Amino acid sequence: MKIVFTSGIRNLPGKPLPLVQHYRDHLEEAVLAEELGFDNVWVSEHHFSPDQWNPSPFTFLAAVAARTSHICLGTYVLLLPLRNPVQVAEDVAVLDNISNGRIDLAVGVGSAAGEFRTLGIPVNERLGRTFEALTVIERCFTGEEFSHRGKYFDFPNLRMTTTTVQQPGPPIWVASMGPQSTRWTARRGYHMAAGGGPGHAPYEQQLREFGHDPATRQIASVPIRLHLAATQEAAWDEAEAGLHQVLHFYRSRSNPEAGSSAAGPLKELPRLGEFRHVRGIGHGGTPFMVGTPDDVLRMLEQFRDKRLTHLSL
Repeated sequence: MKIVFTSGIRNLPGKPLPLVQHYRDHLEEAVLAEELGFDNVWVSEHHFSPDQWNPSPFTFLAAVAARTSHICLGTYVLLLPLRNPVQVAEDVAVLDNISNGRIDLAVGVGSAAGEFRTLGIPVNERLGRTFEALTVIERCFTGEEFSHRGKYFDFPNLRMTTTTVQQPGPPIWVASMGPQSTRWTARRGYHMAAGGGPGHAPYEQQLREFGHDPATRQIASVPIRLHLAATQEAAWDEAEAGLHQVLHFYRSRSNPEAGSSAAGPLKELPRLGEFRHVRGIGHGGTPFMVGTPDDVLRMLEQFRDKRLTHLSL
């Protein structure tokens, strides 16, 4: 199992750093991840977030590529329905060359209605746009001329001349959190991001149904929020405000009408000071892992029996 260093590149609640230092610190963390033996550095994307969540993963990954030599890099996840697929294909191809073939592309459909509204994309088009965009991106990676006329995109006589190091293109992952996206991911044979949840078993069954060998496909866990300290109490004291912010962010920006909700089993967020007493509290079907190194290692054991190829931390 490969171990992934995953970052949203977010400022801390109540302790915002100047953005210059903020990005410099996260870049040094990515470099350190390579030195410590992590297998991947993956970077996520959000827009207009109060905590200054990184909106430009390709830009940041280019900086990481220039400072590292062998760690694999990727998006986890890129909000594909908000983007032009040809520009995405070109950006990925450039990164694949800068890094000498170390780029993975993991995409998601998004859920924050405000992001879609501000960028002028109807949120109810997110699934269709994602699926169609991936079709265009794969054809771009071939380097052959093609025309595409679809529901959302029209590209006549297109040939992407920026070739990729990896052939027939960098690995493509899809964050599959619901039955529709999981089935489509399996049909197309993409790797599965956000595995370990309810869509994990159907994905493997559906891969076989569509003629793909599950042993050749990779599955990454949802990003696991963990924090270590000398004692469990100290770990919660240090982590609770940040974890509260995580849940508040996803709940405030989720869009149940589009089929996405971060509400989970709790009707209301516990107040600060109460988090540590809520059994199994977490996000994305995975509990927060807070405590001593031994505590967290025991909690991570739950992933040993799941067919994950990547553990995202």
